[in-house]
Amino acid sequence: MRSTIRNVAATTATVLALAATVLGFGLMGAPAAQARVIDCVVQPQPPKGPVHKVPSAKQQPFYVLAPQTGTAQGQTPGFFHDHVIATAPSEGGFTPFMHGYLVICSPEGISTGACTFSVETPPGGVPLQLTKSVTGYDLRFAVDIQAAANAGLVVLVDTGAVFIGTVGPSS
Repeated sequence: MRSTIRNVAATTATVLALAATVLGFGLMGAPAAQARVIDCVVQPQPPKGPVHKVPSAKQQPFYVLAPQTGTAQGQTPGFFHDHVIATAPSEGGFTPFMHGYLVICSPEGISTGACTFSVETPPGGVPLQLTKSVTGYDLRFAVDIQAAANAGLVVLVDTGAVFIGTVGPSS
């Protein structure tokens, strides 16, 4: 139990550091119909920093998972990953406040072969088994990630990180 708590704490600390790093990146390219996998690129602006106080602000999930295509959005060596948001800027209900979640294969998903993962290691962090694919679920859309979680095939690890995401036109 102690080692599990220690591993979760280490993972959370790593993700918080990652979230702070991601803040220096922009979130790009969500289509009008539904938010999906988004690109992160270095913006010519200083990082905004973590949100220290979010007084009951509406937040949307910011899912971090293994690359879903041949080109990872986050290309930090050793920590290739993609991001998925729930609501695009052009949709009702969009909020720039993002709440970070890691998408990890569940023991059931792994044992049944329904969930595959890629081991990725954030700089200075511990290896994470980020979900690569789930049988029957695309994982490029937030609704599909949530469906996989509801089916017990993935676990959404709440990082506790809340940050302001910048969104701009795709390049």
